[in-house]
Amino acid sequence: MKTRDRLELIEKECKIRNNLKQIQFTHYFSNQFMERYTQFFCIEEFLEAAGVTNQASLDSLPMENWERQVQLATTFSSWQEMLDKAGEEYLMENYY
Repeated sequence: MKTRDRLELIEKECKIRNNLKQIQFTHYFSNQFMERYTQFFCIEEFLEAAGVTNQASLDSLPMENWERQVQLATTFSSWQEMLDKAGEEYLMENYY
């Protein structure tokens, strides 16, 4: 990939990440993404398996428990890696 193309890709991904709050979580982690990389059909099932049923339970979940859930139930070694891949795929599916 040419440097210019790579820079454009990075710029678009940064724009998406800056506007992440505007992207529905279920769109960012599509069912196709979840089926491909996790043991779950959808992000809601993944959250439920981690014990997340509402914003309060998400906020109180220790990060080490969240990381463990990612490691046990996905092909990723960390939450950051999962976020990065979801961002890449969202970018490719929606902006190219």
